[in-house]
Amino acid sequence: MPDASQELSSLGPPLEVTIRYGNLEKKISGRPQDVATATLTFLMAVVPQLELAARLSMSTDLTELTRDCEGVIAITPEGLVVTAPTDILADRELLLLHLAKARIAEMVGKSKVETIQSSELIAATKRTAGTVAGRLSELCAENLAERKGKGEYRATTLGLNVFQQTILPKLKQGRGA
Repeated sequence: MPDASQELSSLGPPLEVTIRYGNLEKKISGRPQDVATATLTFLMAVVPQLELAARLSMSTDLTELTRDCEGVIAITPEGLVVTAPTDILADRELLLLHLAKARIAEMVGKSKVETIQSSELIAATKRTAGTVAGRLSELCAENLAERKGKGEYRATTLGLNVFQQTILPKLKQGRGA
């Protein structure tokens, strides 16, 4: 006499299961007991790895970033402007501020580009071309900024995080907030 699982597998088409976890998708098809085994094996192998990866991933929460920028950066009809005094910042911090401002402007829809030209950085920071080039090189070496084209730079996700965690509090403290 066949057991219940043999009867199920001979009754019709194979069992098909689709597993979606985040942006990962796995399709499993076959006999019910094989599908159950493969599903459990997949979940036990993949879910812990994805949870670990999620703990290690870094992203920018735009809502939190814009809330943290309150009192330091303002959105005007012309674009984003720095409203806090910046004279307390070191050259590299000042550059990261302007790189972050450009990236935030794009994120909130005030600019079509997330990059800024080195010539714009020179004008915005009132630093020499040599100083700006040197500090940009340092920021790129530390993965806080990246070069996207000839003389064109953007703040990286790590750069935005450093900006949010270290430069914004410094600007707010300097403002007496």
